[in-house]
Amino acid sequence: MAILRTYAHLFGRYRWQYALGLAALVATNALYMAVPRLLGAAIDAMRAGADAASAWRYAGAIVLLATLQAATRVGSRVWVLGVSRRVEYDLKGMLYERLVRLAPSFYHAISTGDLMSRMTHDVTLVRALGGPGVLYFANALLVYVMGVAFMASLSWQLTLVVLAPLPLMAWIVRGMVHRVRAYALASRQALSALNTVVQENLAGAQVVRAFALEQAQVGKFTHRSSDYMDWALKESWTRAQMIPLVGLAGGLAYLGVLGFGGGLAAAGRVSLGELVAFVSYIAMMVFPTVAFGWILSLLQRGAAAMERLDEVLTAPVTIADPADAVALERPRGGIVVRALSFRYADALASYGGLPQAFEAASARRPALVGVSFEVEPGQFVALVGRVGAGKTTLLKALVRLLEVPEGSVFLDGVDLTRIRLADLRAAIAYVPQDDFLFAGTVRDNIAFGNASAGEEAIVEAARTAGLELDDPRLPGGLDTQVGERGLNLSGGQRQRVALARALVRPAVVLLLDNALSNVDTETERRILGRLARSRRGRSLLVSSNRITAVQEADRILVMDRGRIVDAGDHARLVARAGLYRTMYEQQRLSAQLEEY
Repeated sequence: MAILRTYAHLFGRYRWQYALGLAALVATNALYMAVPRLLGAAIDAMRAGADAASAWRYAGAIVLLATLQAATRVGSRVWVLGVSRRVEYDLKGMLYERLVRLAPSFYHAISTGDLMSRMTHDVTLVRALGGPGVLYFANALLVYVMGVAFMASLSWQLTLVVLAPLPLMAWIVRGMVHRVRAYALASRQALSALNTVVQENLAGAQVVRAFALEQAQVGKFTHRSSDYMDWALKESWTRAQMIPLVGLAGGLAYLGVLGFGGGLAAAGRVSLGELVAFVSYIAMMVFPTVAFGWILSLLQRGAAAMERLDEVLTAPVTIADPADAVALERPRGGIVVRALSFRYADALASYGGLPQAFEAASARRPALVGVSFEVEPGQFVALVGRVGAGKTTLLKALVRLLEVPEGSVFLDGVDLTRIRLADLRAAIAYVPQDDFLFAGTVRDNIAFGNASAGEEAIVEAARTAGLELDDPRLPGGLDTQVGERGLNLSGGQRQRVALARALVRPAVVLLLDNALSNVDTETERRILGRLARSRRGRSLLVSSNRITAVQEADRILVMDRGRIVDAGDHARLVARAGLYRTMYEQQRLSAQLEEY
């Protein structure tokens, strides 16, 4: 239970609400325990010949106690269960704050479905532990302490009879508790895998249908669902065994009291009213006894859930501001890269504790090897190379979306790892090749890059990006709804909206990672030419698979297997044998064949 002690501060900040709730719970149980005593006294009084008025006074006192008990019980639940909702709010805030700060490499080590399972089911279990768990545990403890005290005041012999089965029950439950925790952890992991299948199939529904793989994916879902069901049933079966076993202690206590207590009553050592009160106390303790098994199960499941949440909360933030962070007051856009090398496996190693963390063979190979080059402020530089050459990795390194080593990348002469992240991201506008759009309008998505941008700046960015606002496919112009992930737009429109989102930012460096692959070659060339002419001193780095689109660049870097194997302008690169000329000839031949 060390993990729960680690996060005790989540509940400790609400100790005054807990104190009020527990005070109300003490009052509730004190009133609750007084009723059997009062009932026993009433029975003895009736047997002694008390009149009707006395009976009504006893009845009125019992009704008054029950009314007060109901009021204090409501108060205890409002305060204690209210704390659990506040803890849930705090915990989700902590998780979300951590998730938005973690590096992209973290999301390579864990699936979206797993994260959603942790944010929902695991948080709910921790909330249940801090709310109903605390409430019922405190209630059971108070019932036991007060019940034993009241019973001992009536007969210490009968009290020992009631307590006799408890050590055996405790020993049995102790062994089952560990099994519940193991099954709970396994079921949570199986649920995460199931959520991943659902998330992937919903996001890729078109691909599934296009390949007629509905039945195959249903089979995959069924397999994952069956796996989750098996672990959940094992957990439920063990919990189901715990509760009756704990409740058995109450049944044994009943038998002991009825047998031994009946003999004491017959011998006149206890009165009938005291025996009735004693049996009433046992009845009061039956539910807390049964609930105690549920509490132990909840404690184990809550601890397992907290361990899964802890893996996220303690995941290292590998890309953050250093203690001596440097502010960029007037960035100019000069970039220097010196002997930059990078392997994805090195970044993934930071999250080795995650169950789904892995190192694929491709991650173990170097993505960049000794890359060195310079970009002057305002220069247009292009990156070309075959798929997998390292172009995307290099651009991500420039905007520090990767854990770049110190002394390898510089912006305006300052080491990238020492620049304040807010300043770095303000100085660089990045358009990734996966053109993600948010649900909303075209205007909303463009303005996402600069919330203070006016209408004129948004329209200018859209036009520079080649977005035709009078296109019939954009019936509402800038107010056209793009749909979830931009599904209402074509692939080319989505890319141009993403480009406009970057252009509306007042950045001095613009990085385009194959950002116009869904438009035709001539359109891409025209848009890039427009960007080159109107960049107003902004450095432009473009990664493209089409040489004809970037042949007007001031400088072209040719990449192959993570290395820069050639560099120069288009004329010089075509004039000499090498990868660039080979790619150029292949693409030119392909274009000629398409014309026929």
